[in-house]
Amino acid sequence: MAAAAGAVTVLDWPAWVTVKPGLDVSWQAGTADAFVHGMQWGPALDFTYGPYGFATFLEPFYRSTSLIAFLYVLVVTWCLAALLVLSLRKYWGLGPAAVAAWGAIAFVREPLHVADFASLVALGLAMLLLRSHEQSLREVLAVVLGALASFAFLVKLNTGLVIVALLVVALAGTSCSGRERLAACGGAASAMIVMFVAAWAAAGQSFANIASFAHESVSLVLGYSTAMGSRLVPPDAKWWAIPIGAAAAVSLAAGIRGWQRRQRAAGTLLVMVWGWAVVKEGFVSGNHWPLFFGLALVATVLAGLASPPKLLYTAGMVLAVCIFLDAPSLPSISSPLSSTKAFFTEIGDLAVPGDFSRVQANARARTVAEEPLAARTLSLLRGHTIAIEPWEDLVAWADPAAQWDPEPVVQSYSAYTTGLDRLDARFIGSKKAPQRILVRRFPKGFDDRDFFMDPPATTEAVFCHYSQLALQGPWQVLQRGPDRCGAPVELEQVHADFGEPVKVPVARGDMVVASFRFSLPLVSKLVDVLLKPPFTYLTTWVNRGTPATYRFVTGTAPDFHVLATPAALGYTGRFAPPSVRQVELSGGGWPTGKGSLTIVFWGVPIKS
Repeated sequence: MAAAAGAVTVLDWPAWVTVKPGLDVSWQAGTADAFVHGMQWGPALDFTYGPYGFATFLEPFYRSTSLIAFLYVLVVTWCLAALLVLSLRKYWGLGPAAVAAWGAIAFVREPLHVADFASLVALGLAMLLLRSHEQSLREVLAVVLGALASFAFLVKLNTGLVIVALLVVALAGTSCSGRERLAACGGAASAMIVMFVAAWAAAGQSFANIASFAHESVSLVLGYSTAMGSRLVPPDAKWWAIPIGAAAAVSLAAGIRGWQRRQRAAGTLLVMVWGWAVVKEGFVSGNHWPLFFGLALVATVLAGLASPPKLLYTAGMVLAVCIFLDAPSLPSISSPLSSTKAFFTEIGDLAVPGDFSRVQANARARTVAEEPLAARTLSLLRGHTIAIEPWEDLVAWADPAAQWDPEPVVQSYSAYTTGLDRLDARFIGSKKAPQRILVRRFPKGFDDRDFFMDPPATTEAVFCHYSQLALQGPWQVLQRGPDRCGAPVELEQVHADFGEPVKVPVARGDMVVASFRFSLPLVSKLVDVLLKPPFTYLTTWVNRGTPATYRFVTGTAPDFHVLATPAALGYTGRFAPPSVRQVELSGGGWPTGKGSLTIVFWGVPIKS
């Protein structure tokens, strides 16, 4: 079986990811850069992925990070292949089981990332742990799950939390004596601690930063649904999700029906916990929904570990495959020959430094070609510490001479809570702030947010500490200087309802900012926990122009939002925020005219 799983892994192996400018590749480059340069997570760097976030993607950023990614992808994919073969072989034998396992992974590999494979592996291992009658096997499975949970947390925060939950449920549901359960728990806890300590140290992290890392990680996880939720594209994907989810659930439920009561309760809870986490992962962000289909398809195959009746199990898999093929989520599938070639090519690239340097150089050249910067702009950056906003940190990786010094929260849109936003703002105001900031102006802000309010307190801090040095196409170079802002002075406090326009006071010569205070309906808060809350919007009027409506991030509502700036700011063109004359909050679960809110306007003196 081990050999069959190995063959499936090689025949399903992905090629090096094409490195090119983009939102996701930029944070992946950022986590790789942070690892290589020993940047400290917690006080200096935070994101929804952790210190090993790069490990879930086969990207040739650095030889060390690519080797770690290669090994992580290899271990997780092999484990999943082994579980699939084990699940299928008792029904159809080893050969057909290996072919079916190859097909399952081949279908979901492209829209899936290894971080999400890890939760599937944990689900399969947890089911085996529940069913095991041998204490030695239980302890081995508990240790493996503990180690996987610990490392997965350092790769992707929420995946690690899901695996911990599955481990706890499985240990609680095993049919063994209290002493045996305690021994398994001890093995799992020891594995988690040892793996975390080893991986944390290997990443060059200080143990004094663990508390800070944990605090910021909690903030990132709790604020994700509210800030990152977006409309589902296509809208009918949710209707396809119901039957494929039901196929997986029914197959698993049929398998655990014959278990003992304690095991059956734990097995049901396993399915519920994993299923809820996968729904959140797939449907909070509107473009992540293919993940759910792929995970549900493989989960249906893994249901064989619970030994459901063959006829029902077969019917469930056929239904899941048909839905997956009919739903608009089918990826392109690499041939086994190209996958095998990719596997051995990557081994060669990693084994020979010169070969890897060639791959890395080609990726850097492609980035420079697609995001060109004039020689004059580069000369303004060289020799200075730099940050790149709102993303495109890949540009810093593409220039080996760049001294990347980012704000603590990787990519501005991720500073979606007051704590995270103010963490960045404090950094901008500190002596550790970068000497230059390279800003790229996109046609629209991330997920329809206002470019000049994302995140709000950090944007205000940048305006106060940085002046414009140069412009080049969509790029702006900012230069750090002394704080040019005075103490804020309250201008006006307005009480209004959702859907009610509010005039912005004028403070000539000052920057006008506003903070928002309101509460959301209880139903919205519950929906936020279960999936994602209703969207909240901010509509702004500039002079007599057509109003513009943006997504409003409620997690940063109390922070200062820049509404108007004086000429003293010195920014020109698209980088100068327009002066807002009127604002209106709407949505959030409140009907128009309900849900009172308070807006406090402030004037902030600013010198040129």
